[in-house]
Amino acid sequence: MRQTEGGIHLTARNQHIRMCIAKSLIELLGYKSLEDITITLLAKTAHVSRMTFYKYYVCKQDVLSDYMYELMSEYMEEAKKQTDIGHFREEKHICHCFKFFSKYSLEIETLVKANLYSVIINAVNDYMDTYILPNSSYSCYELYYYGGAICNTYIKWLEAGMAESPEEIAKIVYRYLE
Repeated sequence: MRQTEGGIHLTARNQHIRMCIAKSLIELLGYKSLEDITITLLAKTAHVSRMTFYKYYVCKQDVLSDYMYELMSEYMEEAKKQTDIGHFREEKHICHCFKFFSKYSLEIETLVKANLYSVIINAVNDYMDTYILPNSSYSCYELYYYGGAICNTYIKWLEAGMAESPEEIAKIVYRYLE
């Protein structure tokens, strides 16, 4: 969880409010386009005031970016605890990635159906820039290529109904990395 955002100290309560706004926006995206969702409707759905919305965000796109940032942060925290999954390009780590994000399949599928793939891939690229690139021998473009491939594979797996297990998908992806 972020400690500060634009000078605002983020407490557990702030975090809860921000995630309520994000989850409400994703819920609304299930049946309305982003353009058709007003800040008033979003605030009402999230049970917050418009003033509270604007305390944390400038626009709806910021809500989605923040939500994906939080998912990626949660992924990083969980991955750090898994001492047996190895390097980010190892099969066990890839499997962990697919298992983790399958918990958020409904939210991610909603973003994809709303033509908001850019929010997802931007979060993946930010993850690569922040967590992988500083300690990597790979160039940023190699990391974007890898992150994009993982992201696209996940989305296509999701759209196909996740028929294969995360282990099977990880094995397929890993074969191409060898």
